[in-house]
Amino acid sequence: MLYEIEVPPAAQNAVILLHPEDNVAIARVSLPAGQELQAAGRDLVTRAAIPAGHKVALRHIAGGTPVYRYGNVIGFATTEIEPGEHVHTHNLSFRELDLSQLQAEDLPPRPERVSRSSFLGYQRADGRVGTRNYIAIVAASNCAAHTADLIASSFAEENLPPGVDGVVAFPHGEGCAQSTGRDLQQLQRTLEGVLDHPNVSAALILGLGCEVNQVAHYLGQDGSGFPREDSVLQGMTLQESGGTLSTVEQARQRIGRFIEHAAKEQRVKVPASKIVLGLNCGGSDSFSGITANPALGYCCDLIAEERCTVVLAETTKIIGA
Repeated sequence: MLYEIEVPPAAQNAVILLHPEDNVAIARVSLPAGQELQAAGRDLVTRAAIPAGHKVALRHIAGGTPVYRYGNVIGFATTEIEPGEHVHTHNLSFRELDLSQLQAEDLPPRPERVSRSSFLGYQRADGRVGTRNYIAIVAASNCAAHTADLIASSFAEENLPPGVDGVVAFPHGEGCAQSTGRDLQQLQRTLEGVLDHPNVSAALILGLGCEVNQVAHYLGQDGSGFPREDSVLQGMTLQESGGTLSTVEQARQRIGRFIEHAAKEQRVKVPASKIVLGLNCGGSDSFSGITANPALGYCCDLIAEERCTVVLAETTKIIGA
């Protein structure tokens, strides 16, 4: 019979020190109590079992004083913490920093810089720039979601002309018996963002016809003032078009004209400052902040120096770094 024997890590590689000024390190693997550690020029021993990815104190941390990770304050000790102790929610809390106490020299420098780099993008009429050129089919409600998918998938095997990156559907589960007021307004803002996205050359807004979230809103027929020109934004409903199959066929004809329009658009040289980079979490574990996140952060720093825009979608990931 074979047995798996768990070999404890060596003292010098049991933990990961993220910044020389940190007073905690990260357990690379699960550490038992009594595990010898070497970090930040110190020799110490764990006082309790430390789960993989969790924090262990490297030196004495007085109650009420900051805990540093990545060289930044991530919280404050709620009690006295001794070297080798497990640092987690039982002895670490969050409170607002008093930013008024920060001196100018404490803030990272933000040198003025004009973007010198460039890329080839699709210049839109409002000054924004797309990195792709898609045709979008946006469902106004869940009632039209399946048909939107059918329309997009009908182009899957077609050879689109150069400069047209694809025909894509945007289905969702809202809009039919949607509550009026802020709930509906948020949905409309979201869909407007897709219809008017710089990566979208032209779009079709598709409804059933009787939903709360009416297609008319996106065509400016309710006074919203939203629509772009008819050549790049049009609307349809299944009820007016004679059902699902008829709608798919009529939509394909309209999208055919969209494709002709998109194929005429050419990439032009534009400053890198026109880039807008969106970040979102693909799945977190204890080591995301040690591996992928710093790499993305470094990338964002580089493009921010070019006056680009970076948007962090999940702000909850900031808590505790």
